[in-house]
Amino acid sequence: MDHFSQFLAALARANGLGDKITWHFYPGMLLDSYGKWWDDFGKRPCAHEGVDICFFKEGKKKITPLAKNANIPAMDKGLILNRCKDFLGESLVIAHERIHSGSPKVVFVYSHLEIEKDLVPGCWVEKEQIIARTFDTSKKQSKLLSHLHISCVELMDEIPLDALDWNLFPDREKVNLINPVFI
Repeated sequence: MDHFSQFLAALARANGLGDKITWHFYPGMLLDSYGKWWDDFGKRPCAHEGVDICFFKEGKKKITPLAKNANIPAMDKGLILNRCKDFLGESLVIAHERIHSGSPKVVFVYSHLEIEKDLVPGCWVEKEQIIARTFDTSKKQSKLLSHLHISCVELMDEIPLDALDWNLFPDREKVNLINPVFI
């Protein structure tokens, strides 16, 4: 759980939110949830593949969503394996060096982003380096707020790097989804 809580602290710092905030997660934002946290709060077509990070609160102030185009830091040093489209923006697939070391089959997927143009497969990123900004969902007239979706994926088989995308991640026969909150 240290990596995830440290990541949330880095996310707060990257956006000037200070160190006295708390992050809020609603039903539908967590791994394996079938509920939506937006629009009609209905059902998703399949279980959620990760965690959505959007809402925070500072002290007694009201709960606030991340700003459009919020800075997204890397959780740790890592190698970019793929960059692909998702239904809102783009996703970046990274194998982090110190998280699950010894298990090259574990990758992290940062989604719904506008990714820095120079970050392509084969590039290394440093811990807390700004890798992207949250996608401005108003560009697609989405009822979703801008947010970061993060997945931790264990690959069950050898998968070509360019196939690490959203055709693969929901396939529970080819991947095992790990709750990033407990990393």
